[in-house]
Amino acid sequence: MKSFDGISFWWAIALLAVIGLVYALRAFIGYKHVARDAEADYEYKFPQGMIDSRLSKAGYIRAYRRFHNPRGSAYVAGAIAAILILTGPAMAVLEFVLEQIWQLSGRPRNIEPGFLVWQFIIFFSVIGFWVFIASRAARRYHRYAPVTFRDEMLKEMGED
Repeated sequence: MKSFDGISFWWAIALLAVIGLVYALRAFIGYKHVARDAEADYEYKFPQGMIDSRLSKAGYIRAYRRFHNPRGSAYVAGAIAAILILTGPAMAVLEFVLEQIWQLSGRPRNIEPGFLVWQFIIFFSVIGFWVFIASRAARRYHRYAPVTFRDEMLKEMGED
């Protein structure tokens, strides 16, 4: 694999890593707060009859956490981690494929490794790869998003 030592690439990777760490920390703190709030919410609502008596405390806490956890931050952090982990192998595969295309097409000078066309293909392929991972994460986030807290409580009681 050729070296991708362009300073802008490493700055982009470093900036992306910092953003990913911020989102991971935000998700971690949010999950801790929600876990604490779930029990306090149950302790407040149950004596006042605001929770269906068929729902156990553990079931209420599970439903509360599923609905209120900061899933968005966790998904962003996960998508960024996937991007950071998979970019290197993806670039190696891209480099190999481009090299083979160049070899099989008779080694034309206009798409020779290092030329402007080659660099543009790599640049837009990396951006496309990152967008693909982000779109898959967003799609998964929305597919498994809870609709309402009431639905989550009914799921815990077995009344889907």
